[in-house]
Amino acid sequence: MPRFTCGNVASVLMSEYVSLARSLTLAAVLSLTRTFSRGKVYFHDGAVSRLQADEYGVRAIVRGTQPYSVELRSDHGGLVYYCNCPVGQTSAFCKHAVAVALSWLENSGAEVFQPDETKPKKPRKKRKTYGEIIGEYVETLDERELRRWLLEAVDRDVTLRDKLLFAARSATADDLPALKSTVRQTTRVTRVLVRQEAREYADGLLSLAEMLRVQLDGPFAAHVIELSELAIGGAEKSLQRIDDSGGYVLPAIHELAAVHLEACERMRPDPVALAERLYRLQTESEWGLFSDALQFYKDLFGDAGLRRYRELVGNDWDALAVLAPGERSFDLRRRRISSAMTALAEQDGDFDALIRIEAKDLSSGYRFEQVAQLCRQHGREEEALAWAERGLRESPAKTHDDSLLVLCVDVCLKLGKLDKADVYAWRRFEQRPTANVLRALLKVATATNRHDETREKALAHMWAIVEREESKLDRKSASAWHVPMRTEIVRVHLDEHENEAAWRVFTGGPIATALCAEMAAVRGRTHPRDALMVYGKLLPVAVTLGSADAKYEDAVNIVRAIGELRIRLGEREQFAVELDKIRVEYRAKRNFIKLLADYLP
Repeated sequence: MPRFTCGNVASVLMSEYVSLARSLTLAAVLSLTRTFSRGKVYFHDGAVSRLQADEYGVRAIVRGTQPYSVELRSDHGGLVYYCNCPVGQTSAFCKHAVAVALSWLENSGAEVFQPDETKPKKPRKKRKTYGEIIGEYVETLDERELRRWLLEAVDRDVTLRDKLLFAARSATADDLPALKSTVRQTTRVTRVLVRQEAREYADGLLSLAEMLRVQLDGPFAAHVIELSELAIGGAEKSLQRIDDSGGYVLPAIHELAAVHLEACERMRPDPVALAERLYRLQTESEWGLFSDALQFYKDLFGDAGLRRYRELVGNDWDALAVLAPGERSFDLRRRRISSAMTALAEQDGDFDALIRIEAKDLSSGYRFEQVAQLCRQHGREEEALAWAERGLRESPAKTHDDSLLVLCVDVCLKLGKLDKADVYAWRRFEQRPTANVLRALLKVATATNRHDETREKALAHMWAIVEREESKLDRKSASAWHVPMRTEIVRVHLDEHENEAAWRVFTGGPIATALCAEMAAVRGRTHPRDALMVYGKLLPVAVTLGSADAKYEDAVNIVRAIGELRIRLGEREQFAVELDKIRVEYRAKRNFIKLLADYLP
């Protein structure tokens, strides 16, 4: 959902959820100058219906060119909002959202503008909520009228229908198949559900969880474990066809899992059978819902259940093949078995077992790094270095070499193996001769008392690359995305505040555009006309890049920098002429021209 912050609410330290009354205020709605007046018309015309509110949010339907669903809720001190109208889909706070906000404010007793824009002479009394009005009316109905209203609601409300159907079938102690059918019906989807439909589906799952929890005290208490597993499986399968970007459905499935745990704690099923069914759920769950089964169910296993669980995990683990370098696997079941083995080893405090588990998959340099980091966490630096060095030797891909080399350097420094650290630092620099890597190399060189000679040697290596790159042959073969090595040398000098040296390198050959603004800013402190030359060449590039998404902030910043330099030089009139030329040259870039209009030198 998009978000806007009301007043200074976001600047106050708050809990994750605060009441809607603190996030949605009339002042905040009034600040929406573009949509307030149109939303106010919808509000006064009574276009808002089916308004449902709780402490943290409000939902309603607004009649526009068609019925639109609107939702507002408090989140981290701000207000998030959603409307399925065309304007709302662009993340704007639309007129329909304004109408719902005003309706909610009025129901809460706030003073909202009247149609004639006149203020009431005295403060309004707090109006009754829809719930209070309906509650008072229901008190006046007899049984027959209540039944009629209820059956009419059942025809329109799927969640209420499923809840009543479940209650009706659970009233008969021999109707377990019918209850299973109801669970399947509640969790099944027959088509793709879009985001706004996901919440209704999640509400149905939460109602189902509530009904299952009630059954723990009813005639089907012994079957709640089975029914909750059936519900979880159905919901997980349906989730593949649901847009749950709002985060409604998965928490509802977790609530079903909570019911499953509660049922197991209440009913105390056979420990061995429980271990078997949980391991099956753990390895088959599509969303990893029971990945932490050992943590939550171990007290229910007992010795017999835990032995059976170990046996099942161990047998499957032994059947897994060892993955050598280059033998990647994306098998989710393998990952879940590994997770179960890791949980057992952590429970036992068996570090050597953890190493064996991690070492069964050495398919990439990253996996070697994971083993090495595990060794470091347990203070085994020598073993960590051995695993990292093995990864450098055996890993077929070079993509993870950098992190392995960083690890080797760090461990060698900690162990006092300075010469070895220097070797690995050089190896890393030769693979990635950048200013950042050179900085790390020089830290090692300082520890080995070789700073000056290392810096000289490294810069010579970088200049040799520049010579190759700037030859005619390499210029023709260079990629458009290639960052010239000369750029990195400029960065080295800038990092060391050698600004004159940086300028000489900068002006000597091709440089990445991304560095030009930084160099111009540095040069402008002492040589403003040099900086003006750089900014003048950079402006067309910045405007062209900004055209891709109509965002010209970088280009405007360049114009602003030019203006500041001209003013420093006492050339305000010349800048005014330049600014007029820029506006004429780029008059087709309307967003850019609009930003320039707001800029007064």
